[in-house]
Amino acid sequence: MTKGHAETEMIEAKFTVNSVVDERVPTGIDGLDPLIEGGFPKGSLVLLAGNPGTGKTIFSMQFLYRGVKDYGENGIYVSFAESEETIFHNMSKVFGFDIGDVRGKLKVLDFTTVTEKGLSTVLEMILEEVAASNAKRLVIDSFSAMAQAFKEPIEARSILHNILGKLVRQLGCTTLLIVEVPMGSERLGISIEEFVADGVIVLKKDYHNDMLIREIEIKKMRGTKLERQKFLFTMHKGFRIFPPFCVKEVENPPTFEAPRGTPTHYPSGIPELDEILDGKGYPRGSSVLFELGGNVPLDALFAVLIPTAASFIMRNRGLIVVPPIGYGPDDIRERVVRFTGEENFDERSRIIAFPNPLIDSSKPYVVVWTDPIVEASDPIRSFNHYMEVSVGLANKLGKNIFHILSADNLVSLVWHVRAELMPSAIGRSVIANKGGKDLMIYVAVPSFPEITKVLADVLNLHFKLEEKNGAIIFYGKKPETSIYVVEPDASRGCRVRLTPIL
Repeated sequence: MTKGHAETEMIEAKFTVNSVVDERVPTGIDGLDPLIEGGFPKGSLVLLAGNPGTGKTIFSMQFLYRGVKDYGENGIYVSFAESEETIFHNMSKVFGFDIGDVRGKLKVLDFTTVTEKGLSTVLEMILEEVAASNAKRLVIDSFSAMAQAFKEPIEARSILHNILGKLVRQLGCTTLLIVEVPMGSERLGISIEEFVADGVIVLKKDYHNDMLIREIEIKKMRGTKLERQKFLFTMHKGFRIFPPFCVKEVENPPTFEAPRGTPTHYPSGIPELDEILDGKGYPRGSSVLFELGGNVPLDALFAVLIPTAASFIMRNRGLIVVPPIGYGPDDIRERVVRFTGEENFDERSRIIAFPNPLIDSSKPYVVVWTDPIVEASDPIRSFNHYMEVSVGLANKLGKNIFHILSADNLVSLVWHVRAELMPSAIGRSVIANKGGKDLMIYVAVPSFPEITKVLADVLNLHFKLEEKNGAIIFYGKKPETSIYVVEPDASRGCRVRLTPIL
């Protein structure tokens, strides 16, 4: 029996207790628990791996801090890389945690100078501290540093399997084991960690069109059915994971309050979008492209545009919509009246539709093209018809109009016969809108790349929505912005939030 094995058995004997029931421990990581059936299995050993700068430190600190603050579970941070002073400084100053209430219940064990000779003593000290403080959460930062203290990998494997694997489970202490992954490497630690650990989580930092994007992969979690394994996350105001985009209606949501604009700008109705737009909103007279990537549901588009539409209506301005193919006037109305009420919508909105026996043209907000064949073969007539509706609504209200024009329907209506007129027609509309001070938004879908290119070249502003790991990302191409995630938020009047990936 080797010296290392003998020491391992001695520590095991000293700390043998009954194993815990397979309960769930809330992680304290926003958005994670619903993805893993309520949290980490109690007493489990979870491997947290990633390249430098991917968020392992804030993940583990938040796990401990929220454990104490929200769930009354004492925690221990074992550091082989940074001092106790640095750990608490990072928690307080860098990540914004209020450590005043948790310092007595959250301990830091500083082993930055440990060597192989003292490692067995260190391991015994860790387990003694877990037992003495009744700690239910443990972070070891990092196993990569610990393993370097051993001459032979077999000793590191023995420690991992026999002590950290078995004993921590028996003590009922849920443990995060941090593993550093060198840049350019796909290998996690000494390779055995993945097999011993109950859970494996990998954090990644990448770039999407030269913009930062962050991904978390839950590779495994004992006793847990994983519906999806990869998600986006941010470190904006703490570690937060974005679930797949899904709009859920709630009873008695907050009332939408239309923000007041300025003589030069229209508010979008979404505070974060206004900030992107120089803190004021859309410039009056601007023409904007919203480009949709593949697999982006129209609900995500509506989530961003409807607060703007509602702001116009509630400020006694007009709304005119050429909806996407497959969406009729009532589909649009149903989404907007939740913010504005029926009477306001019916009076101040006009939705364009092709003739259809299922559409009630007597409704005040419905405008039906009278002869689609003639309209399609005569773009000027179609344009004049649209302008009559728009000018009529503006004159009635005495205010400007918000236009939402879906490119797929416009192509079907006008430009599929004389596509060569497309660039000049769009250019003229941009010039006319700039003088008229309306707000005009074109929506481009992936099935019409030609018109998307024309719109991107001509229009003043260009934003894009894409699907990434189930989430919907939003970013500006004109102007260039960082990446935001579109989050439904029932607690807000606008029902949506744009959260930056940082």
